Amino acid sequence: MGVGDLSYAAVASLVSIDKWTATINSNMAGAGRVGYKASRIKFGGGTVSSARPTVSPLLGVNFAEQSLGTMQTSIDYSQGAITASTDFTHFGIQRTSAAPGMFVLNTAIDGSGDYYYTFDGEFHLDASGRLVNSDGLYVLSNSNGAAGEVGNALGIDTGDIVNDQVSLDRFAMVIWPNPQLELEFSRFGSSTFQRVGVATTTAPPAANVATVDAVGNYAIAGMGSGRLIPNALEASNASLTAAVPELALAQKMYSAIAKVIQVALANIDTALSLGPR
Repeated sequence: MGVGDLSYAAVASLVSIDKWTATINSNMAGAGRVGYKASRIKFGGGTVSSARPTVSPLLGVNFAEQSLGTMQTSIDYSQGAITASTDFTHFGIQRTSAAPGMFVLNTAIDGSGDYYYTFDGEFHLDASGRLVNSDGLYVLSNSNGAAGEVGNALGIDTGDIVNDQVSLDRFAMVIWPNPQLELEFSRFGSSTFQRVGVATTTAPPAANVATVDAVGNYAIAGMGSGRLIPNALEASNASLTAAVPELALAQKMYSAIAKVIQVALANIDTALSLGPR
């Protein structure tokens, strides 16, 4: 691999580290957000080279990748801490299984719009007395307790909110056994998810919709369980104590690879100076 190729590989590595830094920045910013789930990035290499001289070891001469590539990203769906809140429209989800339960959101009051899902239970009432999130998406009910179905938006006029209390058994809760495969970020940001490869107008599968009882417990046999807690919020699972050292390592790697580019350019300048003048 020539000097020019080495310089190109180093630039590609800088791009990957820049993406890594962006992911770290997202986790640091999300550490103070309700229901935020931290992201992780996995690195990989590119092309390797192998030479087999006439007189050589059995496996010849192998050179590993000279660039750092971004292979994939993943979301950590682990439980965040449940913290108390004084607002009766705030809710936290305390799961008792690995599979997470989520609130169901929709762009339409009657649930005929686009479906989204969130851990962020920091809701409020809009001007018409409907429960919405910060993006104005409606929080859906469980279709009057019908198993496997979601209904209209929760509201005062529908009897879901009485005396400043929201009836817990009216919430629609969805359990995702494999959220890493089933969910992705939506256009509303990293705290609001949508299903992978499925139109947002498609309702959640009936088998994933859990029934909530009067005290907030929900469960689906063989899938997952948990409890809906009023006057509470689920904190972010991102950690500043983990992100800061990671950021320092990214900075050192960036500086080191930038030095490789400086050396490669210096070698090119030296080679050009050897030519005729």
